Amino acid sequence: MSKRRKRPGDEVSATELAEMGFCEKRVQLAYIYGEQVTPEQRQAMVRGRAVHQRYLEEGLAATSDRRCFVATFVFGPDAQETQVLRAYRDAVLLRQRWGRGLVAAYYRVAPTGCRIMERSPAIVVGVSCLLRIVVARCEKVLGDRSLP
Repeated sequence: MSKRRKRPGDEVSATELAEMGFCEKRVQLAYIYGEQVTPEQRQAMVRGRAVHQRYLEEGLAATSDRRCFVATFVFGPDAQETQVLRAYRDAVLLRQRWGRGLVAAYYRVAPTGCRIMERSPAIVVGVSCLLRIVVARCEKVLGDRSLP
């Protein structure tokens, strides 16, 4: 990575200023000859990029949140209804401040609701009827977006 040689009057970046405090001679040589990268540094940069890419992919995988307690309890984890509710959460709710607050509140109370439903099959029937109405509204809002 060779940088073009600096001319008098060129701006100095914040990184270059920080490097000046670190090693003045290095900055001077880079100014005269351009930035020189050794083969070892190039290999380290490739390794660093690969590690950063893995970190990014792990972070993205962690954000594909599969928690949907009530729908999972009522319909199952891979049911179409559960997928629609997850898609609505990701596409609509999580993109707005009030939606994120609603989702956070849901995550706090839903596990308790599922424990209550475990003890009462009649509540499960009522919740499934209510959720089907909610799912239909969510599908309408999502429109033509492809669902997972």
